[in-house]
Amino acid sequence: MYFEWQEFDLSPVPRPAEGRVHDVVIVGGGPVGLATAIALQRRGIDAVVLEARRQVSDGSRALTLNRESLAFLADIGVSDDFMRLAQPRERSLVFHGSQELWRTEYATDPHERWPELALLQQCWLEYLLVEKLGEAAPGAVRWGHAVVGITDNGDGDDGDIVIEIDAGGERYEISSRYVVAADGARGITRKSLALDYHDVVPRRSADARFVICDFTMDHDLAPGRRLFIGPDYAPESVAILHSQPFNVWRLDYQLPDGQTAEEATTAEAAQARVRQHLAMIGINAEPELVWVTSYRALGRTLSRYHVGKVLFVGDAAHQSPIFGGRGLNMGFGDVNSLAWRIPLALAGGHHHLDDYSDERTHVVTRTLEALTPVSLFMTSADESSKTLRREVMSLLPEAPGLRELIDGHAAAQVSRFPIGSTAAGVVGEPLRELRVTTRTGDERHLTTLLQGGHFSLERVEGIGEPDGSVAILLRDEEARKTPPACAESWGRAATQVLWADEDAVRDRLGLACSGDVVFGRPDRIVYSQGAPTDASHATPHSDLQRVFIELSDLLAASGVGEPDTGSVRDSLRTAALQKVAS
Repeated sequence: MYFEWQEFDLSPVPRPAEGRVHDVVIVGGGPVGLATAIALQRRGIDAVVLEARRQVSDGSRALTLNRESLAFLADIGVSDDFMRLAQPRERSLVFHGSQELWRTEYATDPHERWPELALLQQCWLEYLLVEKLGEAAPGAVRWGHAVVGITDNGDGDDGDIVIEIDAGGERYEISSRYVVAADGARGITRKSLALDYHDVVPRRSADARFVICDFTMDHDLAPGRRLFIGPDYAPESVAILHSQPFNVWRLDYQLPDGQTAEEATTAEAAQARVRQHLAMIGINAEPELVWVTSYRALGRTLSRYHVGKVLFVGDAAHQSPIFGGRGLNMGFGDVNSLAWRIPLALAGGHHHLDDYSDERTHVVTRTLEALTPVSLFMTSADESSKTLRREVMSLLPEAPGLRELIDGHAAAQVSRFPIGSTAAGVVGEPLRELRVTTRTGDERHLTTLLQGGHFSLERVEGIGEPDGSVAILLRDEEARKTPPACAESWGRAATQVLWADEDAVRDRLGLACSGDVVFGRPDRIVYSQGAPTDASHATPHSDLQRVFIELSDLLAASGVGEPDTGSVRDSLRTAALQKVAS
């Protein structure tokens, strides 16, 4: 077994009853809740995690972290341990039936600190987060403590929130300034506030159920992600074969026709489907099942992530289709955006929490919009959708631009669009990584020199630049941005002089000329640029994707079974060829 699960002891009920009010209570001890606690503890915030379970995740729903999530793990001190266990994604292959159509090899740019994608099972990630939180705040996680009620006794920003807890049959209450809901899509926090999700990805996409089957096998198949559109044994479906660390593989596949989710997730049915798939690609190996479950490709979100004294993060706030691996990555994006704002709110800056909600609902909604074309393509839950998928596949040889409808990882990275600003350039983007040289001659990654607060980067001249390099000033701006009640003595250096390749400084930081400056936040988002270019109006959809969505909506609304697809084909071909021409 690749992981040895252990059950934690039931955490004791506080005695006598707690009289103090906690800064933050986090409901849910999955990866997002644990990461929230670590991020807050590192900022000196008292945070308690309430987790109904008494062990880490029994499976691995989350698997793939992107580069921005790896940078976040570095911020909370977990990245090195994660990468020691993780498997960087080396390649991605796409097949039609059993024939390979194309492949993408992933290479890490010399300026980058982290690979584009890295995989590690959720149980291992949770274990690492539990260990890290235990180092900083032993007892911060209360295992077996299930929240059964939440009461907001305040009005607006005043008063506290009371959480009722069941710990092995014994009830008690604690009070907190704020609650962070990280208890997932079925969690009690959202239900207790009577909040509903709204769909962004069309609901018909969720009608197609998928099975996850993790297994081991004795074979040396090269690591990577393999997407099979219309595999030979099920031509109207899709399947995805992923490699994982510890010689574990995952097969995601659409629920076979005529089977219920309960029937398809039995060991016998899952093993039969895995054998079928392995035989198709010429592997004669006996799979040993590790874990089987089912899911639907939901794409939905709450309209607000700040309600009274409650902040929503992760699946408690939104759900994402698996295509493109955005689910946990969006959850870590929530934490990264929220953790630095909570100290400001505790000091009286309550509007920062509304800013969090406005920003993240924008980013999540746009991300789900960006994933809509690939979700509709992959699920093809009805006959009209299957018709559209067949047309796309038949046109691929003459219109390779259609590939963008198939690869979820190529869908727009919406966190990189300007947020709350019309400025172009790098505003609204996470700060890009850059190899720099310090005064002492050390080569470092730029983000390792950030100190957890607001910062600025300015391009300057006349400081002994080597050939091909330019100087930049990294300034600590925290004292100017943070109220005195939140200021901490972190031993910051006010200004550092750094040197880096001129082209990289221009392309990665947006600093084209001497005097150009960008300003960044504690979560590394660039929020202002001293010399912005003209306004841009980025959208999550290309013209091709927009045409695909419109055709999908039209076919679904008409209820067409086997239509005359000439007009559909013509529209797709025209949009795809226009993409190539442009």
